[in-house]
Amino acid sequence: MNETELVKIFKALSVESRLKIVKLIKDQTLCVNAITRKLDISQSAVSQHLAVLKEAGLVHNDRYGSIIHYSINKKRLEQFREGIKENFGEDFL
Repeated sequence: MNETELVKIFKALSVESRLKIVKLIKDQTLCVNAITRKLDISQSAVSQHLAVLKEAGLVHNDRYGSIIHYSINKKRLEQFREGIKENFGEDFL
């Protein structure tokens, strides 16, 4: 993973609400409304945070009728982990 991609992911994860979203969906898929209820932030804020996470490649979305469910892109997280090792060394984290 090149430095530009690393920066994109670091920026996406640099906001507390986005980290909370990642924690919520790391083991389960959730829709925007469920995330909104669990985090007690507006639906539009959740949608904006998810858009940033999706742009960084950190989340997948699957449509079930009119509802979209979000989940973690585990492959992308592994690429991020490997990119950190390649750029900073094994003992960076």
